[in-house]
Parts: sequence; structure tokens; C-alpha cells
Amino acid sequence: MSKQLRLDVAQLTDVGRKRPHNEDNMAYVIPRDSQVMAKKGALFIVADGMGGHAAGEVASEIAVDTVSNVYYQDETDDIPLSLMNAIKRANALIHQRAAENMMRSGMGTTCVAAVLRGGVAYIANVGDSRAYIVRRGQAKQISQDHSWVEEQVRAGLLTKDQARSHAQRNVITRALGTQAEVEVDVFTELLEDGDTFVLCSDGLSGPVAEEDLRAIVNQYLPQESVYHLVERANENGGADNITTIVVRVQEAGDDIPSTLQHPVHVGGSSHVADESTAVLGRVPSSSLGVSTPPRVEDGRVNSRPLPPSTDQTFISSKGFTAPQAAVNVPKRKRNRLLLPTIVVTVLLIVAVAGAGVWYFLRPSTVQTTLNNADALISQAKSNEASKPDQALAGLTKAQQELHSLKDASLNPQQSEQLTSLQNNLTSEFKIALNNFNQRASAVTLPCTNQAPVTLSAKGSEVQTSSLAILQTDKGHTTNYILGLDGLVYEVNDQHALQKAPLGNDKIVLLAGDNQYLYTLTSAQAGANYRLHAYKWQNGKLVEKVNNGTIIKPELIAGQTPLLLTAWAGEVYVISASSQANQNQATLLNYNVDKLDKEPATTQISISTGLVSAAALPNGQLFLLHSDGQIKSLQFNTAKALESGVLVQQTIDTPWFQDAQTFNVATPIATPTTPIVKFLNIPPPTAQTRQSLLSVGMINNTAHLFVVDNTNHRVLNFVVKAPNSVTPAATPTASATPNSVGGGVIAPDNNLPSASLEQQYVSANIISGVKGTAFDARTNHINLLAGATNSAATNQIVIDVSSTTACHSTP
Repeated sequence: MSKQLRLDVAQLTDVGRKRPHNEDNMAYVIPRDSQVMAKKGALFIVADGMGGHAAGEVASEIAVDTVSNVYYQDETDDIPLSLMNAIKRANALIHQRAAENMMRSGMGTTCVAAVLRGGVAYIANVGDSRAYIVRRGQAKQISQDHSWVEEQVRAGLLTKDQARSHAQRNVITRALGTQAEVEVDVFTELLEDGDTFVLCSDGLSGPVAEEDLRAIVNQYLPQESVYHLVERANENGGADNITTIVVRVQEAGDDIPSTLQHPVHVGGSSHVADESTAVLGRVPSSSLGVSTPPRVEDGRVNSRPLPPSTDQTFISSKGFTAPQAAVNVPKRKRNRLLLPTIVVTVLLIVAVAGAGVWYFLRPSTVQTTLNNADALISQAKSNEASKPDQALAGLTKAQQELHSLKDASLNPQQSEQLTSLQNNLTSEFKIALNNFNQRASAVTLPCTNQAPVTLSAKGSEVQTSSLAILQTDKGHTTNYILGLDGLVYEVNDQHALQKAPLGNDKIVLLAGDNQYLYTLTSAQAGANYRLHAYKWQNGKLVEKVNNGTIIKPELIAGQTPLLLTAWAGEVYVISASSQANQNQATLLNYNVDKLDKEPATTQISISTGLVSAAALPNGQLFLLHSDGQIKSLQFNTAKALESGVLVQQTIDTPWFQDAQTFNVATPIATPTTPIVKFLNIPPPTAQTRQSLLSVGMINNTAHLFVVDNTNHRVLNFVVKAPNSVTPAATPTASATPNSVGGGVIAPDNNLPSASLEQQYVSANIISGVKGTAFDARTNHINLLAGATNSAATNQIVIDVSSTTACHSTP
């Protein structure tokens, strides 16, 4: 007696913990009719939309619905060809829908689909949604990601671990809908009893390691596996929508096509398969033994509705039966050509006449563009109060539409309409921007039009690198600036730089805590480091310990001091190696009153480079990593551990425009991803500097100031130490398949937290900041700024105790 394919299936989707909407879609179809099941098998599909809410959701829905329907309408027995043609049909429909609606321009979706028939599984994919097989306790990825990092892995330029954390890991090289044509990869796998297939979006495959996926699938039935997989993805950050289908083969069929008894690798894919896998993507149907393929025109399969049959029904994932059919309609044979000739002639005449009418009556491209801009501005106006972010996005598209008419020929009526739309756009943008900034606690600095003060040394410019503040006489503070020449300069009342009397050794690091000025010097290149502390006394700088204290080489074990920070006489020197043990850093803690004594020492593990540090009371340190993560640690003599800093609310990135000076010609720079759950900022680019940290106490409350050079802002956070944290509720996987969100996790009171008080924004003022320090006397943040490759140094002062005060002079 022949064996029949029997399956156990479950599916689940979840919005995740950082996205406001779910743009994933999924479905499966298991035919109830045994003949249809034997011929076409069971279909499973997951699609991950992109292009923003609505657009991405529409694209993924089209993909799921089209593939599910077109596949079963295709009459051929060639499963790979049917599957590829169904996916290509979905691609054409998505591309067409995007072209029809400019609001959905560029929308697309990934797609991974599986057909299980008899004793064979056929897997097709476009994009980075994945298919895994778990067999005899071992997991293997079947599909091949169409992404930039995976191409680098296959080329041997990146490792798998590097790819998982690479900044370009979300860049895909192939998707449905973004181009008129798409290339589809199809793979086959011979089935065994007990096999489990997992189809998922990258919201699952990204945060959930293959080993964790294997363990969960081996331990639980599909109905439980989907919940545990989604839960694990959320536990690991839940940065994206999460969707998965788990299919367990209870019994594999014994119907295996003869062409797959001894599978071979066909096509251009570089997928590495074992002896049970064949790669069938991108091949003509003749190579797969198909004698009568369906008609294909320009890459599209004719998918006209077909008459239903009463004995063919399907089990669908949406809980209803959908009649399908595959019926050949015979063509009637004609022996006479007169009637067809007449009909064709009449149709040609009608077509020519219609084309002429359309040519003269068609709306012009100019008018269409004006109408599109008008619609976008009207939609933005309805959103500016409740959804200012969406309003700004719509107005940005409207501005692009209007800019496209710059060199167009307009009639008087169109010119008048263009002027009106430009005025409306400017007015609505200002309103939406003010609403957005108010929601984001963002203040555009009022000194945007003032030129920051340029500091100079004896009439020439000095390349500078960092800034420290020292209190001098009562009611006065002085700024000290480290130059790239290894000298420290004092800023006088005329904004001139004059060399400070701090010895002859080269100064490599500078810091201050308002009461003391600290320097780290090196008598030789990269050796003989000394720590110095200076205090203002009797009108001059006086060194606390004559000639400082030497940092013993064995304390830093060949590492290089990278950062220097201090708080109330507690000084921290942070060293790391650029060669061996790159994941280790050494922290030395000196007390200014015991500078000649041995420092307290601790080691920390770091995953990326350190670029800035700031200290608070009781040994609490904040460290900014080169990838933009801001972490905290409590200094102790044991092995200190870094932890993430919880944010108490989502922190939107401001738009850089000034609402007061904005006009229709102002270039719009759209914001980057908001900060959610853990404190982090974008890493630097080729055009921006590394960001910086500083700290201060305002009204006995600890503040952390983050200079975000990428987004031209200073963020002012109130920080709380561990055991006083009440994080916001975080959604977990719901208890109902196909539903979104719900649930609360227990608060983690062992992590520090940061609550945004204000962010100060200015693309003109906060640009290329290379030094920052807090003035405790005035509650001001002092910034040292300048172009990335320029010697010019500008000084800016922000009164962080006020939401309106900004100074370009100290």
C-alpha cells in the first residue's frame, strides 16, 4: 500500500517590539481533494513587505494571495515551473500596483514558498525570508538569502558571525515588485518521516540563532513551536515583524518523480546542497522533463479566472474552502476568414480613433503631477495634528513632485496652481514640524542664524580635538582645548587660544571635572604615560602632584590609553589594544588626593571600539561604542560588566529643518530610526564625526548629554542608577495566531535607565562637534565644533537649564 503525505501545520505572526505596524503576511493551502493533493501538493508561503506601512502590507498581501491562487490554476504537473510562474505573476502585479499609486512607489516584498507533494519538497525564495529543514535533530537552511551580506559571505569576504551584526545586514538584493522582472530560486528536498520545515521572515531568522531554532523545533509540536520561536525573537530584541510557519511531516509520500531519484544541481545558484537536495532555479522547463508548459508572455502567466469544479476544494489558512479548477477550453475551428477580417478591421478603426481622442483629451503630465502634490498636501493637513510624522513624510513627497516641475512648461492656470501649492506646502510643513518637534521634546536652537565664534591662536587656526572646563576665580570658568599638536590651549576673553603652561611632554588626553584639569602625557611615542592633575590657585595653574604619576606599563599590559574622564576627583583612564585581545579593555581609577598611590583596576569585555566616556558619582560610567551603543557599568575591582541603558519612552529623531526659515526650496533631510528600548545613536559616516558623551548635575539630578553628530542634536537625559527603573511595557507574542501584540514583561530593575528631558537640534550649529564639556557653574553645555577636515574651531554654548536659551559665545 502506497504511503500518503500527512502533515501537521501551525503558523503565527507578531508585530515585534519596535515596529508600529505588521507588514508580514502568510498563508497555507492544503487541498482536501486527493487528486489535487496528488497533483499539486500543499502550499505554504511567508512574505515580508517593505516600503512603509500600507505599502509593505499591500505588497506582502498581494504576494500571498496571488501565489496561492495562480499556483493551483496552473495546469502543469511541473511543480518548480508552476511555483516560479506564480511568484513571477505576483511580482508583476505588485510592480503594476506600485506604478499606479505614487504613495506606494518602491514597495516590495520578500517571498519564501514551499510546496510539499508526495515525497518531495520544493522551496522557492526571493529576498531574505528563509526556509529551514530540521531532520534527525539537525537544522539546515534550504533557501539562499538574496542580501548584500550573504553575497559577501558566499564570496568569502565576511563570516557568518560578521554578517549577523553587519551594518548592511538588512540590505536585500532581490525582492518582488521593485523591478518588472524577477529571478526566482527553487530548491528541492526529498522528504523523510519526521522532517520539520520552518518558513520565516527575517524578523525571526535575524535574532534567533539556527541552534535555538533547532532546539525549539525538536522539543515542541508545531502548535507550540511557533509561539516559542516568536517569543525567542522578541526576547532577543524583536526589532522587526516576526512571522513563521512550522510544517512537520508525519508521513512522507512515496511518490517521487523519476527526475529526482538522483538529483543534480541545476542552474546558476551557488547554494551548497547535500545528496538529497537539488537546485532547480532559473532553468527552462524542458530541463525538468515538462512536455506541455503553460503559455508565458513577457514573464507573466495567463491567470484568467477558470470555471470552478464541484469536487475540488482546499483547506486554506483563513478557515474557508476555496473552489478551484483547471479546465481546458477547446477552441472552435473556423473555415471562413471573412467575418474575422471584418471584425479585425472594425477594431483597428475604433482603436485608432480612440487613440486620437485620448491623445487630445488626456491629462498632461504636468497636471497629473500638480494633482498628485495637491492630494499629498491635503492628506498631510489631515494628519498634521495627530500624526505629524506621517504628515511630514507626505509633504516631503509633495515637495519632490513640485520640484520635478522646475523646468516644465506651464500654462497660466497651472502656474497659479503651482504657486498656491508651494505656499500651502510651506505653511503645512511648518505646522507639522512644530507639532512633531513638540511631541519629540525637540527645540530648534534659536541661534541658527548666528555664526559661532571662531577660536584662533595668534591669528592662525589650530587643529583641536577635545575640550575641558576648569573653574578659576569665583564666578568664572575657563575652557581648555587640546590641540592635535599635543599642546593644551586656554581660551581667553577675546576668544583667542594661548598655550597653557603644562610642561613639555606631549599631551594625548584631556579631561576636567570643573575643579581639576587632568591630562595624560607621553614622553615618547606610545610609551611612558603620566597622569597629571591641575587646580587654579592664586591666579595660575598649580599641579597637584609634581610631575604627575606614572602609569606602570604592567597595569595596562601593552594597551593604549584611549579615554580619560573624571567626576569629583575620581579619575578614570580607559585603555584597550588595537591588536591582540581586542575584546578587552582596562579601567584604572585614580583619586586626585591619592594620585601617587596605586589605582583600582578592573577589566571589561567589549564587542566594539570605545569612542567616548563620561563618569558620574559612585563609580557609574557611561561608554559610547563605535557602533553607536551607549552602555553603563559600575566600576569595581572585580571584572566589571557592561549593561544596556533602558530608555523610558520612544525617542523620535527630529527633522533638521527650522520651522521659521523653511520654504518650498529648503532641502528636506528625513530623520533616522527612533531610539527604542535601549539607548543608542547612529554610528558615524564618512561625512560625520563620532558622537560624544558628557555628564552633569542639575538641581542635584544626574544628567547624561549625548552629542549626536549624525542627527545634529544634543540629547539631554535624566539618568537613574539600577534598582530604580520602571521600564515601559514590552509586547510579547499573542496567544492567538495571526494576531498582533499584547502582554507585559516583568521590569528589569538591575539596569540603568535614561529619560529624555530635551533635545536641542540645529543642522547649522551642531555639526562636526569634536569636544564637549558641562559647565557646572552656569548649567551650560560647551561644544567645540568644526568641519571634519578643517582646522577652524568654533565654540558654541547651550543653556541646558532652559528650553530656549542658546549662545554662540561663552
